[in-house]
Amino acid sequence: MHNKKISAVCVAAMLLGSTGLLPGQAALAADPAGYLFHSTFETGTDSWTGRGAAKVETASTGVYAGSGALYVSGRTAAWNGATLPLGDAFTPGIAYSFSANVRYTSGGKTDTFYMKLQYTDSNGDTQYDAIAEEQVPKGDWIQLTNTSYQLPADASNMQLYIETADSTNSFYLDEAAGAAEGTVIPGAGKARTVIQGDVSGDGLLDGMDMLLARKGMIAGGFTETYAGKAADVDQSGKFEMNDMVLLQQYLLGNIKEFPKVEVPVNEWDDYQETASPEMLQFYEDSIYQMGNTTRIREKIAKAQSGEQVKLAYIGGSITEGGRTDTCYVSRSAKYFADTFGTGSNVSFNNAGMSGTSSLVGLLRAQNDILNDQPDVIFIEFSVNDHPGESYEKSFEGLVRRCLSQENEPAVIIIINRSKGGYSMQDQMAAVGRNYNVPVISMDNALTNAFNKGVLTTDDYFTDEYHPHAEGAKLISDCIGYFYRQALKTENATEPYVLPDTTVYGTEYTTATIVPLAELNNFNNGAFQKGNGYGTLPYGLTFAKNSANTPITFSTQGKGIFIVYKANSSGMGTIKVNVNGNQSSISGNKQYTWGGPDADLAYIQSTAGTLNVSISMENTSSDFTIWGIGVIQ
Repeated sequence: MHNKKISAVCVAAMLLGSTGLLPGQAALAADPAGYLFHSTFETGTDSWTGRGAAKVETASTGVYAGSGALYVSGRTAAWNGATLPLGDAFTPGIAYSFSANVRYTSGGKTDTFYMKLQYTDSNGDTQYDAIAEEQVPKGDWIQLTNTSYQLPADASNMQLYIETADSTNSFYLDEAAGAAEGTVIPGAGKARTVIQGDVSGDGLLDGMDMLLARKGMIAGGFTETYAGKAADVDQSGKFEMNDMVLLQQYLLGNIKEFPKVEVPVNEWDDYQETASPEMLQFYEDSIYQMGNTTRIREKIAKAQSGEQVKLAYIGGSITEGGRTDTCYVSRSAKYFADTFGTGSNVSFNNAGMSGTSSLVGLLRAQNDILNDQPDVIFIEFSVNDHPGESYEKSFEGLVRRCLSQENEPAVIIIINRSKGGYSMQDQMAAVGRNYNVPVISMDNALTNAFNKGVLTTDDYFTDEYHPHAEGAKLISDCIGYFYRQALKTENATEPYVLPDTTVYGTEYTTATIVPLAELNNFNNGAFQKGNGYGTLPYGLTFAKNSANTPITFSTQGKGIFIVYKANSSGMGTIKVNVNGNQSSISGNKQYTWGGPDADLAYIQSTAGTLNVSISMENTSSDFTIWGIGVIQ
């Protein structure tokens, strides 16, 4: 063994200290004066745009440095990627230094990335030239760099771009820069050869590696891909207690090398898809993000072993689908049962509710799905939600709440679109990326198929929003394709770790509809008790032209939501007073047709007693409450 000049504990402190850098990750200096451009993506896309069908957007999670990166998705061909006009700062015929850091998280074990130049030559023809190329392991940040690339002497309209060799994987781009020739631009560097047991990445096996392995075991995994691969000393594909034991035995000198376990043959690695090339591309396009697959693989294994497995689907009318045998919920549940079940051990709960957003979904999630402890949860609200804080925080709160359940369900986001193209994909996919959960995008798959002429809107839609039976089958087929891809060895992941980071905020996460019997000193006042809507537990309808006696109660919590009957017109407004703070909620709301909607009436930073009264603004108008939600 090699001795170190300083103790392992000191080294660990430095590695995990104020820089926040992972082993092997280079620090980034402040912009040198010689940088001709420096794209950090801290506040936007920094003039980068999508190439071909690709979309670009900023991401706040999974970044290489700082707090932002560029996320490139929607790629339908390898040449689709991200591009940046070089502009007048670069002179044809002169050599420069270029650098960019790339990473992908879904797809094969490795992918080949290129940095290239597109330009117009002196004959007016478009030309392409390679600047840098690297083999990128899945999950790792790798630097594309060339410190001496000479721009063609006759070039004009020059554009720098990033693409892959063959895949259409979505990817991240961060810390892209251009500078004078010879400038060494700091970055992630090339892919490293994994040394089993070298968790710190310093080329040595010693106590430091044992210390970091223990930290990884306590944390439930590693945030840095190299560390996770190095800690898996028996190369089983998972970092487990056996790896800790073997590493300790090696460091104590009890073994000279790490034994390699035999990994069972995976039938899904050789599975041959039978769809046509066009439809196979459709299925591939639907995988917006494979995400962490550990939970879904575990739930599938549970079903295969004969244990009871429960599937839950929560969403709007696309999910509800009339609860027929041809809706996507019934079809995809049947596929799961037929493919992975052993008879009658797979059940499902269709908790779709027409016309509802993720705000209503969050408030009814506990009663409608979570009390049943489902193993797999699908969340679909993409054409019912809208831009805005209440939808953003509700959707994130719902995802986080589902992931936080003690039985550790697999959570899968499904994103649809309207015939006209409306979808909340960007808003919702940001949550999917932060929580690293699978995202199935019918938006991407359908949009690409429509643009190519592979499908028409009539092949999917029965109206502006809803799929007909064959359209529902397409959703189910994409879910089935996702299962098959998730089971491939190349898509196996480390155990899932719920991130500490958020996108929009988690203030609403604990909000749920509370039974009236659990509200202290509840008095319904001038509101008549009646039936609820669907699974919503109760109705409180104002008696028009009454004395306007308020609903009163008290409860413990941080805030109050009201679930109510919403319509485009003809509804009244309630006044909600909580601890002396008054807000108004109107039952008139755009894009509603008499179904449930919800609004936040009050929120505070800490839990405490909430004294609530609810009365009408105008006693000659109608209003029905279908649920009172409390943020715990």
